[in-house]
Amino acid sequence: MRMALVVLAALAAVVSPAASASAAPAPAGAHAEGDVTKATLYDVGCLSASHCFAVGAAGTLLATTNGGGTWHREASPAGAVPLYRIACVAPASCYVIARPATILVTHDAGMKWTAQTLPVQVSGLALAKCEVGDGTNPQPDASCRLGLLDVACPRAQTCYVVATGSGGWNVNPRTRKSGPGSSLWLTRNGGVTWVRQPIPSGVACNGDCSPRNRYGYPLEWVSCRPSGPCWAGGNQLIGSHEGFAAAWLMTKTLGGSWRLEPGCAAGTCSEPVTDLGACPTGNSCYAVNNSSPFGGGSSVSNYTATGQNGPSVTAPNGLFISDIACPGARTCYAVGAHGVVLGTVNGTKFTRVKPSARANLNGITCVSTSVCFAVGAAGLIETIHEE
Repeated sequence: MRMALVVLAALAAVVSPAASASAAPAPAGAHAEGDVTKATLYDVGCLSASHCFAVGAAGTLLATTNGGGTWHREASPAGAVPLYRIACVAPASCYVIARPATILVTHDAGMKWTAQTLPVQVSGLALAKCEVGDGTNPQPDASCRLGLLDVACPRAQTCYVVATGSGGWNVNPRTRKSGPGSSLWLTRNGGVTWVRQPIPSGVACNGDCSPRNRYGYPLEWVSCRPSGPCWAGGNQLIGSHEGFAAAWLMTKTLGGSWRLEPGCAAGTCSEPVTDLGACPTGNSCYAVNNSSPFGGGSSVSNYTATGQNGPSVTAPNGLFISDIACPGARTCYAVGAHGVVLGTVNGTKFTRVKPSARANLNGITCVSTSVCFAVGAAGLIETIHEE
């Protein structure tokens, strides 16, 4: 517990005076809330420090209006399909991915939800009972990772979602007729309509492959600043010699065109290999790579806006990270399998924050640099407080 006290006490130094004055003192460490459900929870999003939603398997939708003191069930308009990712924007808007292809939207803090299904060309999950994000396998089967995979909402009316089809995991070079294997969608009217955005048709690999070859790629994550830029990324392992085919996409402005890492002539460079990403500033992103073929666990890196290497980042070895959130320029939390919680306040060294349970954690959101919520297996909800 000493490690948790050190990390979380440091976070207290960067919390705003207003937040400190309005929030009641809370004990340090990660604290599990009482169980409301035994269903696996995948993600959590907040409209404010007091009003949050948690989403999970079999249409599980939970809400709290007292900062996690108590949680209650709400009905999902998508029925029993998995609710996988959520993004919320104050004062009252949230967007939820209902796998594989539906987006739930509320603009009145959950009193009413609407549903919109996108033509992502994935009619169902590829494997029976296959749900992405349970944190039990360091290299989840690619066939599980189909359909909508992430959402980012820089404004209440403006959101991006990314989706991956089977072509995103095809290890063969793409043909002239094949596309990137993934799609990126934008709404600028609060989810009423979604417009597919043009993205590069293929990427180079980073190993022994022809410079003429281009491969399809998955899009697994998306992150945005309130007025832009936005980023999206993902990768697939082509082979032991060919390495990865990865994408690092960026648009400088909301609604602008998306491009791969700039400054590269055709076939002369490859993109950063990432599976998760969070970008707290306009020129700094923290990304997680879960795809090591050698089973060494997850790695965490810092990249500039254009996908170039930033300051070196260290994190404990042998861990599988499921989600990352960065509430400050250098303050980030990551959660993963077996209850792992990592934190950094200097942006370069992630250290363990002791959780209260060892169940898998799948999603995290932070309402400030000192207060975060994490969710996971068997309905687990943990609140991470400053000292």
